[in-house]
Amino acid sequence: MDTNYWERIAPRFETEIFSVSAHDRRNLITSRIRRLGSPDHLASDLGCGIGHFLPALSQAFRHVTAVDISPKTIRRAKVACCDLGNVTYMTLDLSSPGARLPKVDFCLSVNTLLTPHPRKSAALLNSTIRHIKAGGHLLLVVPSLESALLTRFRTIQWNLRDGLSHKAAIRASAATHGLSNDGDLTRGVVPIDGVPTKHFLEEELVALLAERRMTTVEVRKIEYPWHTEFERPPKWMKAPYPWDWLLLAKK
Repeated sequence: MDTNYWERIAPRFETEIFSVSAHDRRNLITSRIRRLGSPDHLASDLGCGIGHFLPALSQAFRHVTAVDISPKTIRRAKVACCDLGNVTYMTLDLSSPGARLPKVDFCLSVNTLLTPHPRKSAALLNSTIRHIKAGGHLLLVVPSLESALLTRFRTIQWNLRDGLSHKAAIRASAATHGLSNDGDLTRGVVPIDGVPTKHFLEEELVALLAERRMTTVEVRKIEYPWHTEFERPPKWMKAPYPWDWLLLAKK
């Protein structure tokens, strides 16, 4: 997922990109923005997209720096949030060696750590943490590897209920989710709409942040209905539901 990819997506962002804000029914993200907000503090929204979380951040903090890799997406965010006077916009590749951001007390990062390339992912995470002040917080949302495996398990269940043998059910599930490469799966790389995407284990996130002197304060699941994974999920497919990881950490 590079600049060109996001530039192509920008005009149809709403239909191409899953909206975490629209599906966060328990408002786990906005409630933590409000709880940690302060009129004296600075915030950033990394991978701001078309600005879904900017109104909440703008209301909770003195100033917000909105960052995205795509110039077209940033332009759309500016239009959508034109009434927010305390937001500054930046176009920046956070994985680039020279990536620098203003220091902030609170950083929101929703599905920015998606690259399947380990070095880029590490550079992006380093850039993210580097611009957080001591005592500041990172609110991180990432795809869950456990959830991706649960979705594959549900597909196998579905295939078995439709009369397939165990071998055929497993093969059909692998083909559906593009999980034929065990090496990719070991690294947490699972396709989303055909695009190789990094997914994370809960313990992996905690360990990665601990290496960078971040203390994990809270880990929660942002749960979604099954229709976010399947076009027409069967009625028997209920809890447990798919999820993204939400992790709050302090520097």
